Formats: sequence, C-alpha cells, structure tokens
Amino acid sequence: MSILNRRAIKTGIKNGDGFTRFQEKFGIDEEGLKKQIRFLYNNNQDTADELIREIAKNEKKFQKMADKKPITEYRGVPIEKVMDMSIEELIGLENSSEVESSDDIQEAPKVSEEVMLEEEIHGLEDEKIKLESQRKQWLSQHRASLKQMDELDEDLTALREKLVRIKEKYNCIAERDNKIVAKANANLKKQQEVKVVLEEKRQKLEKLHRIVIGVCADGTVALLENSSVELDDTGWETIFSDLSNPHRTECQDLRMREITAVAKILAIVKNDDHAHQFELAFDNDEMENAYFSADPSWAK
Repeated sequence: MSILNRRAIKTGIKNGDGFTRFQEKFGIDEEGLKKQIRFLYNNNQDTADELIREIAKNEKKFQKMADKKPITEYRGVPIEKVMDMSIEELIGLENSSEVESSDDIQEAPKVSEEVMLEEEIHGLEDEKIKLESQRKQWLSQHRASLKQMDELDEDLTALREKLVRIKEKYNCIAERDNKIVAKANANLKKQQEVKVVLEEKRQKLEKLHRIVIGVCADGTVALLENSSVELDDTGWETIFSDLSNPHRTECQDLRMREITAVAKILAIVKNDDHAHQFELAFDNDEMENAYFSADPSWAK
C-alpha cells in the first residue's frame, strides 16, 4: 500500500483520481481522506479545502463516465467493423437505404453532442480550478511581498529619521568646529604678533645688557658706547700679580701695561652682579688670548 502524502495527493488529482480511486490506491474512504488532507495541510486550510473540491470534481467525472454505456454499433453495424471500413465503405454506409426512425436520427447526434459538452465542461472546470489555485498562490505571494515591503518601508523610515538626526549632529559639530578654527586662526595671528614684539623686546634687552668695552694696550679699559654702567675693576692688582708670576705662561709675551689691561677686564667681568653681556674689543690678539687662557669661564 502506497503512502499518502502531499505529493501523492497532488499527483492523484493531476491524474484525475476521485475518492474511489484514492480508496483503491491507499485503502482510505472519503471521510478518512478528507481528515488526512486537512491534517497534512493543517497550517493552510484553504489549500486543503481546494484539494478536496478538486478530488470531488474528479469523482463526479469518474461516476459520469462509469454510468455511460459503451457504443457497440453505428447504423446497425458493429463498431469494430466500422473502425476497419475504408472511406468508400463509410460513404456507402451513410447513403444506405436503411431507414432509421426520426427518434434514432435525432438521438445519436444528441448523445454525441452531450458527451462532448460534458467533456468540455469537465475540462473547463479543471482549468478553472487550476487557475483559481494558481491565483490564490500568486495572491499569497503578493500578500507576503506586501508584508516584506511594509517591513522594509518601516526600516527605510527609521533610516531616514536616523539620517536626519546624523545630519543635524554633523551640521552642529561642523558649525562648532568652524568657530574653533576661527579662534585657532585668531590665536595664531595674535601669537605671531606677540612673537614679533617679544623678539623686539629681547633685542632691546640684549642691547641694554650688552656693554662694549675696549681693552687697550696702554693698560686702560674704557666703555666704547654711551652707557650708565659703572665698571668695577676692584681687585685687578691681585689678578695682575697672579698673571705676572713667572710660572704663568699666558702673559709671557705681553708688556706690563698690556697685562694691566687684561687684569682690569678680568676684574670687571668678575665683579659684575647684573648679568651684563660684555662685548670686548682687544687691541691685539695676544691680549685676547691671555684673557681667555686666564679664565675660559669668563669668555663671552
């Protein structure tokens, strides 16, 4: 015995099986078949009802065909012989002198036409059922598509709203950033202005701190530019005595006056308490070398 499943049901309907044929194949009566179909399509009762109606249509067609009497003769001639006749014999049969009653003459075409109409009706009914089933399937897919489009439309609406919020936030940040850039540019301009003023002040301060002193070979030390700074050469004698020591080689080639000038400038630099920047101008290289050799830390 075959298994009754969805595929078997649809195949049977397609082959024109009614309740009788299903019972012969699967051993299940009409009520049992209906219950089984509704069980297999418990999530779609519309489809189950449609399948049951198609089986009922097939059963009705089957019963009508079973009630028909087979045609055994035509114009008194067995149908087997009629099928074997040539065209000339068929024409002769049509023109035979055999007299038929008016009822027989009208009844034969009437029965033939009725059978043809019934078959056409059954065919159209089958086509109608199939078309209706297809239409319902398309409509079902259409409803599913509408549902999906509604869901996507909701997503699109949410995305549009989110996009608007992001755009507003972006514009707000951009506006704020424009103000920040403007402030940064203004700050840079002010910084450059301050830098120029600062450099001017530094140069001025450096100029104020710079003292140009001439160290002369005649033993004198004097300011070469106008300045209110007083030069303090206190202690130069001690330095002179140290530089004049025979063991000191820095001043061996210098005269006494030149050593005096070197000692005085060394004392002046040593006694400066105001962090002045001294710019020294020596009369000769020997005096300058003696100055830096005596105490390199004083070289400026």
